[in-house]
Amino acid sequence: MKQIKTTYLLIAILLESLAACSKMDDTQVTLYDDAAITSFTLGTVNRYVNGKKSTFSGSDYLFHIDQVTRTIYNSDSLPMGTDAAHIVCGLTTYNNSQPYIISTDGTYMTYHSSSDSIDFSTPRTFRVIASSGAGYTDYTVKVNVHKENPDSFVWKKMADIPVMNDLRTIMFNDQLYVFGNEGGTTTAYTTDDGSAWTPVTLPTTADANTWQNAVATIDSLYIMCGTKVYRTQDFTTWDEDNSEVLDEASIKQLIGASSQEVYALSTSGMLMSKYSGNLNLGMWIPADFESDVNAEDLPTDDYAFTCYPMAYADSTDYVVMGGTKKIGDEWQGRVWRRIVDYSGVGILSELKKLIEEAASGSETISSTWIRQWTYMERTGNKLYELPALKNLQLVYYGEELLAFGGQSYDNEITPLIAFWRSRDNGITWKQDVNYTMPPIDGTTQFDNSATSFSAAADNEGNIWIVSAGTGEVWRGRLNRVAWEE
Repeated sequence: MKQIKTTYLLIAILLESLAACSKMDDTQVTLYDDAAITSFTLGTVNRYVNGKKSTFSGSDYLFHIDQVTRTIYNSDSLPMGTDAAHIVCGLTTYNNSQPYIISTDGTYMTYHSSSDSIDFSTPRTFRVIASSGAGYTDYTVKVNVHKENPDSFVWKKMADIPVMNDLRTIMFNDQLYVFGNEGGTTTAYTTDDGSAWTPVTLPTTADANTWQNAVATIDSLYIMCGTKVYRTQDFTTWDEDNSEVLDEASIKQLIGASSQEVYALSTSGMLMSKYSGNLNLGMWIPADFESDVNAEDLPTDDYAFTCYPMAYADSTDYVVMGGTKKIGDEWQGRVWRRIVDYSGVGILSELKKLIEEAASGSETISSTWIRQWTYMERTGNKLYELPALKNLQLVYYGEELLAFGGQSYDNEITPLIAFWRSRDNGITWKQDVNYTMPPIDGTTQFDNSATSFSAAADNEGNIWIVSAGTGEVWRGRLNRVAWEE
């Protein structure tokens, strides 16, 4: 009791002193009942990788404060190797409320100092006490740290698919579809996560070549059986597509698709396109090239397509077509690009005009710009060119273009050995060591000698490779890309 009485006596003396000072200075001290943290930042943070120490600025990582749930966290995790057990942090409070940090066992609390390091390897509780002493607010602070190397490419072997002779892999409606030649006819299977494969019903007219005539837009999947093109949106109903061909020819092969267009070759060898978003605008339109010389540079083999949204332009796609062509005795890689605006004032209005012209019997096909393709010509410079790979695969992944394939035509590149990356929309291609073929741990056999395989990228940051000869299915991801997804 003596200790308690002494404490109260000291408090009374302190309060009287404050009151006296207030009267002397004619200044009144205002106390508040509010208690809140209004900002939270980290100081310089240590990082250890392979035994080597480095530092980075923790203030580069934004911390969110949820005043409803009283939680503070960083959505962009700190890099792997961060020393989360020794981090200094700074914070500001509302109305001079006083910040304290509660011990990990909850038995005591200490006043927070921006010069003292804190163990953030587990979530910590900060208590902010109102300046009036009338109440307090507790916040849970969680410092997120990556547990994986962002530049590691990780592969996982998935459930095998029935063995087929040739393959084409397509992403459609967040499902992976694989079409292949199985016993002289085309069969198809689908999966959503790679744990099991379900057969897909195809039209009875499907033949041994239908697998190589399967392409998908954002809302429709097309196949070609013999000379007939079919479209489905649910794999239950297949509608025959009887779109007119403005080439005085017929469609020979489907070779690719963008988000809203289908691309094909006609029997006269012309590259054709057809808008898929509205069947009333369905018409196969011949491509237009920069010059007749460029048209001769179209690939003839190993066609590969991908598309992706054009940055800073709504309803606009980059469409990239890759392939190979033999020039004399040498096989060369070929890259073509098309930029197409799918908005109401873009391709749609021009398509309507073109169809009206065709219906009126006009011999002049206008709207050149909606049919334009550009050849990524290297003018003889072979540095960083797309290699001439058999069974070329092209995917848009991590906001970049990736190419890989089988053995090169000059036999200098072995099958499925590496990825080539393009950061400039298909102009230059450089082999990237961050992208590795499976398996990286060496514990599971991967048949990279297969001559027939196919690949696709999904919306979850994964790349899929399916091997025809073995039925192996691999799913890989670059960690930092998957984190962004």
